[in-house]
Amino acid sequence: MQFIWIFILILTTTSINLVIGISWLSADPFIRTVDIYNESAINISWGYSNLGTEPSFVQLSVILCKLNTTDKLINNFTMASKDRSNFTSLIIVDNNFLKANAYYAIVLQYNRTYSVMNEIPWVESRDIAKLFKMATTPIPMEKDSIDVRSNSVIVSMMWPREIPYFKLDMYVQLNDRDTTLPIETVSNGTYLISKYRFDNLLPDTNYNLTTNFTRKYLPDVLYSSTKNSGIIRTLRY
Repeated sequence: MQFIWIFILILTTTSINLVIGISWLSADPFIRTVDIYNESAINISWGYSNLGTEPSFVQLSVILCKLNTTDKLINNFTMASKDRSNFTSLIIVDNNFLKANAYYAIVLQYNRTYSVMNEIPWVESRDIAKLFKMATTPIPMEKDSIDVRSNSVIVSMMWPREIPYFKLDMYVQLNDRDTTLPIETVSNGTYLISKYRFDNLLPDTNYNLTTNFTRKYLPDVLYSSTKNSGIIRTLRY
């Protein structure tokens, strides 16, 4: 069976703004690395894009959130835009908050003020989030498994059970046929598995298959999505 995947991960957003007749390009900051030193210390580093129009004033909050709780650590920075390069990393040491093998999300809350020709300043905000685990082992990935037959396809969407989430949506599309309700949902020691089925297919025929995981780790942070698209071929009789 030949199958080709196209992987799309939505991480950041670039937008074009038009205010009082003047346009500029707005580019978000981005998280570079999260280094874990031991079970109670991390180093977070981030960067700023040089593609955007320079704001006049910046407020940056680095928020560390423990998933499945309301616990947060918040560090605030206020600076002129030209001083942003002085604020690109943060070391957090906390024996009570940081726990081995627990999952956390880092949120960069970024507020920019633009002053244009002595008019009323324009303020723009954006949240950027990154998941990490207090461990040296990698974070398991969501995945799918495909069972192709001559006249049907069953797609199993598999979400790692150890990763907490606030909201999780999955869908599967075959050509123009959508399915949002699984035929069954089961779990094993590793994955939560939702199975989707398409019947009445033609044998020995190509079909376009799209799968999508959309998850939200925190109530007040944007969704992120992983979308895969490819071609499958049903079996002959």
